[in-house]
Amino acid sequence: MAKSKEEVEKEINDNIAKRIIEPIVPSVESIQRTENMRYLIWRAARICYSTKSLSELEQEWKETPEEKRTGLVIGLIERGHRTTYSHTTFSYVIVCSRVVSHQIVRHQVGVTIDQESQRYVPYETGFRYIQPEGVDNNIFKKTMENAHDQYMKLYKEYRLSGLGKRESAELARYVLPSAISTRMICTISLAALIHLNNVRVQGDTGRPQGETQTVCHEMVRLALEAEPWLKPAFEDKKKAKEEAKAS
Repeated sequence: MAKSKEEVEKEINDNIAKRIIEPIVPSVESIQRTENMRYLIWRAARICYSTKSLSELEQEWKETPEEKRTGLVIGLIERGHRTTYSHTTFSYVIVCSRVVSHQIVRHQVGVTIDQESQRYVPYETGFRYIQPEGVDNNIFKKTMENAHDQYMKLYKEYRLSGLGKRESAELARYVLPSAISTRMICTISLAALIHLNNVRVQGDTGRPQGETQTVCHEMVRLALEAEPWLKPAFEDKKKAKEEAKAS
């Protein structure tokens, strides 16, 4: 049975009374990655350039010294043979602001994202947010509270007009701030992660935005923690060249 307007209003007011508006820090958690990453990249390359059968390639891999395996794979990456290292992926759970998620989703090739939906998640009891550097804590918190007030004003109006929670959240979300925290699962190929590092961490195309740089740097750090042999693929080559010139 549908709730009366009075019941809906009481429900909303009760939720507003429980409101939590608070800052959190962005976070990245590694949850999965391609197993035998080097082998998959190596095998992809050898299939391109060898007439050997799969079983013969398997034997070749076993007989190839560890150092040579790594050298071949890193050489592919350094020469930009993207297809060979696009088969391998890392998966993360990321908590960040909508500012950052909007930047990461622009890296479309090799990146798959499922993100918390503001259509289906009503923020009746508040939200968490990411505060940028250099902003007064109290002033920014007040700004977030004011934004939630506007959101709930619209949300309540829509609910009392007869719309359901999802429809009301879908319409009221237009006034939500970009600072609001969001959660997403991000699966990214090694090729895309290297590009993400070049652009969003090292700043090959311009100065990276602070929070985006922090989040992407953590993605890379976790990747290297799991696969330390990849370190040369993420080195700042522009910086290395500048240092070499200076010396």
